[in-house]
Amino acid sequence: MSQNRPDLGTPASYTFPRPQRITVGGGTVVAIDVPGQYLVSVRLVHPYGGAVEPLDAMGVGALTSEVLEDGPDGNSSLAPALERHGAEWVSRVNWDGFITGLDVPVGRLGEAVRLFADAVRRPALNPDDIVRRRDQLLERFWLEAATAGTLAMRSLGGQLFTGRYATPLAGGPVRLADVSPETVASFHSDTLASVAGTLVVVGDLSGVDLTDLGKTVFGDTAPTPERVITAPAPPPGPLPRVLIVDRPGSVQSALVIAHRAPSRSQVDLPRAEGIGEVLGGMFGSRLNLELRERLGYTYGAGARFDLRRDSGVFFMSTQVEADTTAHSITSSLEQVAKLRESGVTEEELVAVRESNTIGLPVSYSTARAMAGSLVDMVVHDLPDDHVDRVRAGYERLTKEALDSAAVEYLRPEEAVVIVVGDAERLGSPLTDIGVGPVEVRTPDELWV
Repeated sequence: MSQNRPDLGTPASYTFPRPQRITVGGGTVVAIDVPGQYLVSVRLVHPYGGAVEPLDAMGVGALTSEVLEDGPDGNSSLAPALERHGAEWVSRVNWDGFITGLDVPVGRLGEAVRLFADAVRRPALNPDDIVRRRDQLLERFWLEAATAGTLAMRSLGGQLFTGRYATPLAGGPVRLADVSPETVASFHSDTLASVAGTLVVVGDLSGVDLTDLGKTVFGDTAPTPERVITAPAPPPGPLPRVLIVDRPGSVQSALVIAHRAPSRSQVDLPRAEGIGEVLGGMFGSRLNLELRERLGYTYGAGARFDLRRDSGVFFMSTQVEADTTAHSITSSLEQVAKLRESGVTEEELVAVRESNTIGLPVSYSTARAMAGSLVDMVVHDLPDDHVDRVRAGYERLTKEALDSAAVEYLRPEEAVVIVVGDAERLGSPLTDIGVGPVEVRTPDELWV
């Protein structure tokens, strides 16, 4: 017997659970109790991302993150020790934070957190382990940079910033090679070993003593210091301009068109990210429809903001056949100009609203996803109702708000265009389009 499909109801507005905050010693525990979520996510957040690394030790954070996996006993001892508790290790560094953690069944939470605290505060840091991990990172850097798109993105920092952001997060192949075991030990002693940080805990916490967890993780460490926010300076040179990273014989080009953007705290997130989605963040975006569907130049094109505590970047990216490189650049810039001049359509407005509101219950259905949002709040000093504020911002988004965002946040006149491809083949076409002066470098010349 056939049945009719039920009609869809109006989606309910999602509300993110309010976290509980407990001060324990020098640190803070931020927790969400999610009944029935028996896999608990634990994250320890320190304000020691790549942006605050000294220029003579660039990449020390990324290397330290790798070395922590060698555990308190060294020689990759951490993973098998955590497996006995059914726990999975987490460690990553971004520009604004150093995040460690684990996902663990709630019944083994206490034992796993004690091991976690030892791994973060008291790792072995054997010199042989550090050198081995450093060599692996260096090898990985060049293996990943063999992909044109990765090389284009790693070339971007030096075109938009001076100082730390001019070198990739992992330190680049030259700077990272200079990071010694003594440098790692000193960095760890001054940061992860001695500073409390903020402990995020999400899952079914009935019967969990959060204060006891905090004591285990924080011990007698010092309170987390305030980070001084200073906007980084741009490099000298005209804007807009073009950089070709030479890959002789390449039949394809990887493109990145980018400019600086405000910091995370300076933007209206729904407006900024909404206009980024219209331009290149959805399958039906302007760039994808033009470069993929109409011109057939690429399998996909995208655009998005990378917003940090002290600055930001907006970029468009794609990969195309070499002979279509120049037209792909001018076509992308034309889409930006049209968006700034004519604004968004009603269909695009609805798509942005719905893509950022309707799916929230699914997006935050796991402890890991909720913990990720709390980490974001800690790193960027966001209020506990940040998710709800952003959701409400999308719900009340108007065409006028997105139209003004296109003018405010998209600035093609300040752009740099990075092309990874055959310089001999591309030099004349990229000069002829008149975007700006054209410079050619080899990959080896990017991070000296």
